[in-house]
Amino acid sequence: MEIERKFLVHRTPPELDGSGGVQLLQGYLSISRDSEIRVRQAGAQTLLTVKRGKGESREEVEVTLDQSAFTELWPLTEGVRVEKVRHRLSLDGGLVAEVDIYSGDLDGTSVVEVEFASLEAASRFEPPAWFGRELTGDPAWANQSLAVAGKPVKGLEFRLRPGEDPGTGICRIVAARTSQALANVRAAGHARESAEHVHEARKSLKKSRSALRLLRGVISDEERKDSNERCRGAARMLSGPRDAEVKLATLASVLGDSEDPAAQAWRIALEGEADVHRGDLNPRSLKEVRHSIEEVRRKFQGRTEPGELQTVVANLGRGYRRGRDSMKAARKSGEPEHFHDWRKRAKDLRYQLEMLEPRLSSRFTELREMAEELAEMLGDLHDLDVLGDDLAQRALNEESKVHMSALIFEARDQLVQDCLALGRDTYRQKPGKFINRLGEDLRAD
Repeated sequence: MEIERKFLVHRTPPELDGSGGVQLLQGYLSISRDSEIRVRQAGAQTLLTVKRGKGESREEVEVTLDQSAFTELWPLTEGVRVEKVRHRLSLDGGLVAEVDIYSGDLDGTSVVEVEFASLEAASRFEPPAWFGRELTGDPAWANQSLAVAGKPVKGLEFRLRPGEDPGTGICRIVAARTSQALANVRAAGHARESAEHVHEARKSLKKSRSALRLLRGVISDEERKDSNERCRGAARMLSGPRDAEVKLATLASVLGDSEDPAAQAWRIALEGEADVHRGDLNPRSLKEVRHSIEEVRRKFQGRTEPGELQTVVANLGRGYRRGRDSMKAARKSGEPEHFHDWRKRAKDLRYQLEMLEPRLSSRFTELREMAEELAEMLGDLHDLDVLGDDLAQRALNEESKVHMSALIFEARDQLVQDCLALGRDTYRQKPGKFINRLGEDLRAD
């Protein structure tokens, strides 16, 4: 039994410098849905291997071939081969990282695999910071798939692939997005400047939650809600530093380099708070964040949920309808909480259309682009509202507060009008028509 986990290489570890590695030539004699037969030359060693199963744990039988047998079999693998150099690096706990650097048609691709004695050991493994997004369970990254189809198209890593069942594809996307979040959290824990890694981790978690909403009725409500809560909780634990930095950026956009003493005092206070929140990203808290995200990733790794097209379509339609209703509520009340709710729905629409976009016509690309712009504008509006609330609680010169509040309100008022104008175009279709067109495109693929 082979138990291993596979990752992209985020950055090449310095220990690899000067390591010659072993040249591997690997070709496939037979490939089926759940099994493969391959021959491999590793340096002077030649092997025949049979594998059955997929994901983290697979059956494996390996026998030594003499050179003449390998030479006779190798031509039968033409067109279904990979070439790579393998480096072996020691990890904590007696584990070994096998770093594969591909050449030929896969030049520029690097992955790392770690083999374990048990599933429990695999589950306990804490990848080092140089490990990138996990690929375990993604069939497109199996060596046999790389040999047949080449490197997966980058633009489809987080979108439906050709011929992929929507339910299965969205499960894969949840696993990929949470894996990406984990890679960024690991990087944040070792980076001098963690802000960008934290921002990317939070974005991946938001996109994971949007994907989970498409799985309503595909998986159990209990599992979906638990996964959503774990992603939300992890994002909240990362929010302190990011929120403080957003306040500073929004303040700069409204006031510029104002020399008003009150504005300068406010800026200094926000900078101090940002520094305090950066301390929230300590090893203990980051480990807790990683644990929450990993729990979700494992649920969706290699998961199949075929035949759920209509359910997925209905879920996207439900989100579209909720966004339309949120826009109407925001337009009627003008209240920040209604605009904030609308922002969440617009983000969902953008992210969900993005996942399905390879299977949709150009009319949905236009809609996705409008939803993306709308979500950005509503995000800017939310940032202004948060800044205004912060200002109201500050003990600053009252005259200066009134002036700064007026500037925030002026910027907000213009943004409200822009959001409502773009919202009318984004949600101009009635929900029923939207759902029908969405279903037509997906069924036609």
